[in-house]
Amino acid sequence: MKRDRTKLTALLWLCVAFAVVILISNSGMTLSGLALQPASAVALQEAPSAEPLEITEDTAPRALVFYSPGRSDSESCEENIRIALDHLRIQGESLPLAQATGVNYADYDLVILATAYWEEELPESAARLLDYVEQGGRLLLTSVPESVGAQFNVSYRRLGIVDFGDYLDYDTVTFARDLLPGLTGQAFTGEEFTDVALSVTLETGARVYAWASDARDRRTPLIWSYDCGQGRVAVFNGTSGSGDFWRGILAGCINTLWDTVLYPVINALCLFIDDFPSPQYESESDVVREEYNRSAKEFYRDIWWPDMLQIANVYGDVYTGLFVATYNDETDPARQSDTTSATEQYFGNSLLKNGFEMGAHGYNHQPLTLAGGTPEELDYRPWASEEDMVTSLQTLRDITARLFPAVTLRSYVPPSNYLSEEGRRAVVQALPDLGVISGIYTDEGEEGQVYVQDFAVAEDGIAEFPRVTSGMAPSDFERLSAYSALGLYGAFSHFIHPDDIFDAERGGGQTWEELYRSYCTFMGEIHTACPWLRSLSAAQAGDALRICDGAQPHLVITGESVQGSIENFLGPVSFYLKTDRTPKAADDACTIRRISPGTGEGYYLVTATEPNFTIRLVTA
Repeated sequence: MKRDRTKLTALLWLCVAFAVVILISNSGMTLSGLALQPASAVALQEAPSAEPLEITEDTAPRALVFYSPGRSDSESCEENIRIALDHLRIQGESLPLAQATGVNYADYDLVILATAYWEEELPESAARLLDYVEQGGRLLLTSVPESVGAQFNVSYRRLGIVDFGDYLDYDTVTFARDLLPGLTGQAFTGEEFTDVALSVTLETGARVYAWASDARDRRTPLIWSYDCGQGRVAVFNGTSGSGDFWRGILAGCINTLWDTVLYPVINALCLFIDDFPSPQYESESDVVREEYNRSAKEFYRDIWWPDMLQIANVYGDVYTGLFVATYNDETDPARQSDTTSATEQYFGNSLLKNGFEMGAHGYNHQPLTLAGGTPEELDYRPWASEEDMVTSLQTLRDITARLFPAVTLRSYVPPSNYLSEEGRRAVVQALPDLGVISGIYTDEGEEGQVYVQDFAVAEDGIAEFPRVTSGMAPSDFERLSAYSALGLYGAFSHFIHPDDIFDAERGGGQTWEELYRSYCTFMGEIHTACPWLRSLSAAQAGDALRICDGAQPHLVITGESVQGSIENFLGPVSFYLKTDRTPKAADDACTIRRISPGTGEGYYLVTATEPNFTIRLVTA
């Protein structure tokens, strides 16, 4: 049945207007502040600041991570913890739990049990570990115990537990506090959250950050902290810590162990449109013809792209479009040709006219891998050599120069997320101005060896800036994944495809109207929860990552102040500050903005504009 475009437009404007109202009511912004503005410049310096540091000693806390070798869940959790500690600027040391005997816990500021098997594998009484906590140490349990026995019985009261019962199978997580920025009041449900927790009753002094519940509304504390003697414990009462997307949640658990923590973040909101521009607009679609009485090209021109521009204008978002010149499957450079169309040029020019970035996706959509580099069922054609990959990308560069002479290709996204070592070398060689490669954050749910990244700067200087979430209608699991990454890295990195409406899996059988409404809702949620994020292109986000990754803070934190000196200061550095005090900038070397709701314990965004800064902590 054909749809009335006028009615559709009215509905979409209603959706956008609703999102705008929410944003205004929560952030105090005016309508003029919502107009599309140029992306915030990232002031990356060519060399570190020469200003002398006031603090030079190594002040990073030390953490000991116990894990269970040979148990995949514990090994994955240990890896997540190790990565999180690195971004939190905490020195981590890992040790098999069986070697705990004789360890001097007092040598560490923090001990982490990245295993569910401490009941059977801890070679000594857990009482010694809890004694360390009572004397001022910090302890994080990252998993519900696999079994409950003598070790748990001598420990549970000092974990803040008054009583415990059976295990609870749950599928809903609700956050009562800002374990990470933006999480207060958020609820996430679905089969992806199916897990098990121990039913517990806590001491009144325990601070609950998240609850687990089931379909019958039975619930139990999922994440909490508890002051034990002079120290503190934190507990993640589930098994999800082994999943990559929970890495930020584990970082939030670590943060609860201190009254005040400060760590650098990227502070970037980055939106990728894969296959844009591309030749797909010349195709035909029964879906579009039936719903809108248009060809695919007319649908993209008259509906899809104007709608995407409209929502970008509302929030000042910046797109990075990934250019693919052709969909032929030629991997022999001798047979490759320039088959680009005027439609590709039209959308590319519109992308650039609106101030957005054009990055590289490939000459065609064949992943840069040799034989065996992609799953056979995907039917991709391998490349014969690294040299052929280089030649194809040089062809893409030549086509780009002809169609879009003002464009410099600074970012690259691998087709279908596959990129071999040879392919990566080819990209760097063929694109001399390349600064960013954006693969994906995890291989969970993916086929074969996809290009997985953490947010980091590689040895060759390329910013590895992964895409974390995707789609026009993200699930609750995608939403939590976004908040998890926002909490650890200060980055929202999302990608979509123009043909989501045509794809049964990505589109879920929904109309464009439904997909667009879901996307508007999602972007409204992110901008409302995190209005401080800078909307950046991929190249700008890469520079923001370089500043964050390079920053090595030396911190002296007391109950009254935070004194900081930033080694390798490459430009203004964004930090998350979590504290139960009220922070005040002692001078103009930094700015401070509260980003958690309400008052009391919460997160702040600190921007250090100079290498040395001081924050006063005032008792509320």
